[in-house]
Amino acid sequence: MSQQQEIFVTTADEIPGYMVIQILGIVVGTSLLYKKFDLNKEEEAKKFLELSEKARLTAMDEMIKRAKEINSNAIISIRFDSHRINDEYDEIIAYGTAVKVIKNIH
Repeated sequence: MSQQQEIFVTTADEIPGYMVIQILGIVVGTSLLYKKFDLNKEEEAKKFLELSEKARLTAMDEMIKRAKEINSNAIISIRFDSHRINDEYDEIIAYGTAVKVIKNIH
């Protein structure tokens, strides 16, 4: 499977029109979020929101990369979580179940 191949990513447990034919396992992606901002200042709050979104996308991209490495073409039941590392950083975690799906012929 090429790294460029599209992959389904969903919070749902199934993909309409597709059937899971193999469960490959849990895939996880992580990133760090710097959080030492004064959220009472509008500019710093905006910067924090931008970095939060980037951290989620980075974690998701890493999760997708890991799924492709095991030849998955879909990730179902994805979730996000976070873990406090210290006063300055949180770990952002994206995880889900890597599966192989085929188009349902019914």
